[in-house]
Amino acid sequence: MASSYSTSLKIQLIGGGEQSGVWGTTTNTNWNLIEQAVAGVQTITMSNSNYLLSNLNGILDEARNMVLVVTGTNSGIYQVIAPLVNKYYVVFNNTSGGYAITIGGASGSVISIPNGVTAQVYCDGTNFYSALTGAAGNFTINGTLTASGVADTGALSAASFSVSGNSTFTGTTTYTGTATFNGSAAFNGTTTVPTTATGDSSTNAASTALVANKIAAITSVPNANAVTNSGGWSVTPSGTKIYFNYNGTNVASVDSSGNFRALANVYAYTAP
Repeated sequence: MASSYSTSLKIQLIGGGEQSGVWGTTTNTNWNLIEQAVAGVQTITMSNSNYLLSNLNGILDEARNMVLVVTGTNSGIYQVIAPLVNKYYVVFNNTSGGYAITIGGASGSVISIPNGVTAQVYCDGTNFYSALTGAAGNFTINGTLTASGVADTGALSAASFSVSGNSTFTGTTTYTGTATFNGSAAFNGTTTVPTTATGDSSTNAASTALVANKIAAITSVPNANAVTNSGGWSVTPSGTKIYFNYNGTNVASVDSSGNFRALANVYAYTAP
């Protein structure tokens, strides 16, 4: 049987009875190719065009490497074209210009990798897929978590939580550390904030969250005289607004239209 090459890694398969006296050289070459596939790091340079990975039989090439570091400068989204064979890649989009890149074959689905992101992908011989779409158990992030979109269907736990855009919480939300809200935060479920939270100077959304569950127990407000709730909370009518107080400090108000706002001068408030 004549020598041939494996489908995915292009490793030479020595035919029976062949390469007498030189099979050791071929075998050592094969081990180097296997090492490249398991631990190889390949830098490639893009320049405003798709990049076709070299894919060679029996010698070192680009497509065989485990890690692809993609550099260069792009003014648009371009593709790294890989062989359509079973293969796993770690891809770092380190290009300049701020654009995403894609990786995939000459046909089939591709995976988009945002600028500055390292992603894990794999090919099944037909299409490329993301190799990391979730965690079966607990997932801990010791650094900063940045997400362009978050859909939380379970329990989300964070020691420090910062939201710079608009957020809606429809389930039970519990903060055990510092929660900072610089946008609009709508809490449609039970909200518990036992420590300090901060909000911006216009709506102070976090202070709204702090007092919302406290004032929910106050079911009626007379036209005059303050009504004191347990724990130092009270409501005081004044003109067209009703003020919510904690131990004599106004922390929120409701106007005649029913709009609920934390006071702008309450930048940080510690719940009891």
